[in-house]
Amino acid sequence: MKKKKILGVFIGVHIAFIFLQIYKQSYLVQLTYEKQHHEKVKQELLEKKNHLTQQWYILQNRSAIKEYAQQELGMKKVALKQIKKIA
Repeated sequence: MKKKKILGVFIGVHIAFIFLQIYKQSYLVQLTYEKQHHEKVKQELLEKKNHLTQQWYILQNRSAIKEYAQQELGMKKVALKQIKKIA
């Protein structure tokens, strides 16, 4: 009687360990997928950051500002004669 009980507990514990091992493996696969997804999102965000940084540097360029003002806003250079002193 004792041997059957011990054998039953032994088999039950081993079956439980098998299911725990399967659960652990599936959880590991899930976490690996999430990690890959987060790395992909991180890479996309880094590319977007680099692109926006490049655009920012381009927009800070004085010649680009001058070109935008003249072409898009229709501004013209001011001659010295057109400047009046207000005092």
